[in-house]
Amino acid sequence: MANPCRTFLPRSCRLRAAALLLVVLALAGLPAAVLAQGLHEVFLAGTEHELHVYRILGHEPGKTIMLIGGIQGDEPGGYLTADLYADVALKRGNLIVVPRANFYSILLNRREGRTGDMNRKFSPQEAKTRSMEEEVVAVLKHLIAESDCLLNLHEGSGYYAPTWISDNENPKRFGQSIIFDAARFPVPAKGRTVELEVLATRVAERVNTQLDNPRHRFRPNNHNTLSEASLHKEQRTSATYYALTQAHIPAFGVETSKDIDTLETKIRLHKLVINTFMEELGIELEAPGVVVDSPRLEYVLIQINAGLPLAVPNGARLEIAPGDEIQVTDIIANYQRGLVADLEGIGNRNDTRKPFRIQEPTRVVIRKDAQECGTVTIAPRAGGATVVAAATPAAMPAGPAPAPRILDLLVEVAGTERTVAPNGTLRVARGSRIVIKGLRTSPKEMAGRMEVNLKGFAPKRGPNDGNDLDTPISFPADLMSRFSENRAGRRYPVEASLGQEVLGRFWLEVAGR
Repeated sequence: MANPCRTFLPRSCRLRAAALLLVVLALAGLPAAVLAQGLHEVFLAGTEHELHVYRILGHEPGKTIMLIGGIQGDEPGGYLTADLYADVALKRGNLIVVPRANFYSILLNRREGRTGDMNRKFSPQEAKTRSMEEEVVAVLKHLIAESDCLLNLHEGSGYYAPTWISDNENPKRFGQSIIFDAARFPVPAKGRTVELEVLATRVAERVNTQLDNPRHRFRPNNHNTLSEASLHKEQRTSATYYALTQAHIPAFGVETSKDIDTLETKIRLHKLVINTFMEELGIELEAPGVVVDSPRLEYVLIQINAGLPLAVPNGARLEIAPGDEIQVTDIIANYQRGLVADLEGIGNRNDTRKPFRIQEPTRVVIRKDAQECGTVTIAPRAGGATVVAAATPAAMPAGPAPAPRILDLLVEVAGTERTVAPNGTLRVARGSRIVIKGLRTSPKEMAGRMEVNLKGFAPKRGPNDGNDLDTPISFPADLMSRFSENRAGRRYPVEASLGQEVLGRFWLEVAGR
């Protein structure tokens, strides 16, 4: 996989380069709002792990705070707050904003991504081979190195308390706390000390004076991660621990409680903490407002055979000639970020700007993060003319439903998606990393109800429920050879089931000897 960090420079060089760009824009007469945007970079573009980085540069020099949101995808209070700061204007200082660090887990609305918890992948050692999630972590490490302070935005369980009060309020809960890994950290061979507890306490006290509800008040929460007596040794591979021990900057996890009822309240609380940290570091900004409107699709731009894109309204049906190549080039909605197009039963969860040819009516689902916000239908049309009908998709004709049919199995092998037909064999090089992505079926809706089981594989963590979709597997090292054909350890069956009935079988074979 290509190294996404090839464009990184040391912090001073990048800030000088960005400042030079802003000077050029200013000389060109562009408005201040454009200058305040700074730089926008995209890594792993077009994938389910697409990473957007926003550098907001103040008109006056100052310190840099990095904001990370969405490193765990089921915590929208964090990533929606970070998203607001991608649009601010700064008078002094700088921001590096990563609203959706783990876009894949956000699309699924779950804590863990494809290969586990991204916030447990910040080991100082660089892996020789990387998954896409580890590529994202590599980018984040470089950005941390350019920063003076890190704030990782989360939603935590219950309410933190330094002593036991109840099951929901005790030292092992995270909610409504500002987490740090040590009270103070002497930087090796530098003659300086990073003071975390003093800063976290001061920020919490300042924020709490603005909060009437005692349940919303923050407490400093020292995980004491460096100590062998710590209750949270798992944090030694977290982003904040890496930032403190490797980049030697103050780093904090900002945790609002998942028990707080409204998303707007969580965002408001996150903003108070972020703004207070900025004031402490001398960064001046125009704080964004809280806007949490329901996502609403207006129309989708769809290109046919490299022609000019057509604007297809939400709920409309686009009819095309059989064999035409289609591509969703843009999504127009009441939000600008976090939008993806998903062609059901085709490709993966992010099919934006990818060419496809379809053989049957296909629904294009538009999502803002994990939430569906609109659909259009694309269908081949006898006669070949292109027609956009601004109406809901046509109902299926009456009569007996056709027998369900599996078309093929989608398997990602070493980062490349491949297909195998029922009863067919896919040859995989020994040691390859594979991920079973799903099925293409007729009708398409059946795919979402089916389970896919690679015989001989059992997950190392979590329940073995027999459904191996989206699970990284080292082939064939992670498999038990007794489940292979003739116990020879070469060909392994993959079974697709609907309920108790096996509807399809595929084979994965070790290539070579």
